[in-house]
Amino acid sequence: MTSSLSKPYIQLGIFSIEKNANNTAAAMRSKGLIPTVKKQSSQGKTFWRVIVGPAQSTQERSEILSIIKSAGFADAYAVSS
Repeated sequence: MTSSLSKPYIQLGIFSIEKNANNTAAAMRSKGLIPTVKKQSSQGKTFWRVIVGPAQSTQERSEILSIIKSAGFADAYAVSS
């Protein structure tokens, strides 16, 4: 699915422990969102990013961000991918 927004995804967090990322993703699924856990590495360290999206409009992105923040992820923000 593609989006015309430059930052259609919401990043909930970056986790050094995969289980924590998966638990966060499960919490988002229980809120009706569709999260993705992305395994990445930087400077020899592996980490897992949890993102939700892509949103199709700024309104949808705002609604998703509101749900995420109400679930306790106050630092969540929009990202490009």
